[in-house]
Amino acid sequence: MGWGGTSASLTFAEQLFSLLNMRSSADDSTTKARIRDAAIRLIGRNGFAATSARAVAAEAGVSAGLVIHHFGSMRDLKTACDDFIINEVTHRKAGMGEGDVSAAVSEWYADLDTYEPWLSYLGRLFTDDSDAGAHLFDRFVELSREMLEQGVASGAVHPSNDEHARAVLLVTHSLSMLTLQSHIARSLNSARLSLDSLSRMGNAAVEIYTHGVYTDSSTLDATREAVAEATREAADMRQHVQDPDPPAMAADIPTP
Repeated sequence: MGWGGTSASLTFAEQLFSLLNMRSSADDSTTKARIRDAAIRLIGRNGFAATSARAVAAEAGVSAGLVIHHFGSMRDLKTACDDFIINEVTHRKAGMGEGDVSAAVSEWYADLDTYEPWLSYLGRLFTDDSDAGAHLFDRFVELSREMLEQGVASGAVHPSNDEHARAVLLVTHSLSMLTLQSHIARSLNSARLSLDSLSRMGNAAVEIYTHGVYTDSSTLDATREAVAEATREAADMRQHVQDPDPPAMAADIPTP
């Protein structure tokens, strides 16, 4: 579901794939920004562990000493990159509301030549197990749950037995577009995640959200029963481990 927006009736897929005509105001040609942008490209492509100050310097066309001069350490440079990407994706800038993540990601996908490094870096945030990634994931879940609750209240969205888990599931599904984009593109016979492949994925997502997959509730009923049975068995096992030798029944106690 959604990561933000104004209409609770819109699914995340509808927002994500509804490309908006917006431009980023993040253009910055200073040396410090060039170093940051070079680090974003390299970390997004290779991961943080495989990115050195010397490699960033070569990518930015500066000396390794200048990288350290501006950022102090590679860890501080990574933090600066995290902050920049999170600022951009949540649109915390003048004239934009915080949390309109789907609009930002739509903008990036609409101009892959410009924003592909940012998309790759955003994907790395969730696969490198960073604090920034954890914070952003939690924020996405919060925004999605808010939108789902608004949709349920308006009658546009079915209620769920576990609203929080549903929000987590839909955010995870949405993030797969970032973390699995090369595999998705290959499977759809595209060199990279293009507007055409994004549109196909968006249409498929909205179809699933609207019509579902199964024609009746038998699979859901069986799954719920299996989960309930497994929960009961786990509880019985925990009780057995905690009390391996229960007190003898009165009939079992020998008489003097």
